[in-house]
Amino acid sequence: MAFATIEYFSRSLKKCSAINVLFPDNPPLKRPWAVFYLLHGMSDNQSVWMRQTSIERYVQGWPLLVVMPDGGRNCYTNTVDHGPAYEDDLLKGVMGLVERTFPVKAERSGRAIGGLSMGGYGAIKLALKYPDRFASAHSHSGAMGMARGSARDKLLGAELLKIFGPNAEGGPDDPFALIEKIDHGLVPAMRIDCGVDDFLLKQNRDFHAKLESLHIAHEYEEFPGGHTWKYWDEHIREAIAFHTKNLGLSFQDHE
Repeated sequence: MAFATIEYFSRSLKKCSAINVLFPDNPPLKRPWAVFYLLHGMSDNQSVWMRQTSIERYVQGWPLLVVMPDGGRNCYTNTVDHGPAYEDDLLKGVMGLVERTFPVKAERSGRAIGGLSMGGYGAIKLALKYPDRFASAHSHSGAMGMARGSARDKLLGAELLKIFGPNAEGGPDDPFALIEKIDHGLVPAMRIDCGVDDFLLKQNRDFHAKLESLHIAHEYEEFPGGHTWKYWDEHIREAIAFHTKNLGLSFQDHE
């Protein structure tokens, strides 16, 4: 795999930003490639998946581009008071840049999205809000109740209130509400997992129960572990297998 850091001016953020990209460096790999947008958690940035996991080794041999954007601490959401627009940055700035620059399949059947914690919430939220954009979505240890009042009170209070506003529950950034409104025929393939010692376990169980109550097809698993990189490094491999299957990709080992 080849690796690049791309700096660009984000019109949505009104500042310079950056993405890290893993892409095949073996010419025989089938083109156009699919794209996997991989989102970080609230305390990190675009560099963390490369620093804390073996993601490069895990995607070796797949005709797959892995894009790791910088989501700040904004939950991959447009701030209600017209502040930083991280949802727009990802969907317009980052996706547009990637699809202009690399030989990728620029349509739903060629895109997957996933992440951990804040990024797990962001991935599922964006996939449900824009189901025409992504074939599959996954969440590790997702903060699925990020936009709901009880979660804000227990987690980050004023910071999340500034992002979402006081009436986010039931709105366009609440996965629990989005799943009620979506056409079942448009739901992307979804995989959700969480560690049994994770402080976000209840939010994941609640979202899983919501999906089951609506008869929405999805994968859900709980594993030993907590909110740690040891857990995410292990289970990103299962997410890659999930996405490559749903994207219809074939493994090509040319080493």
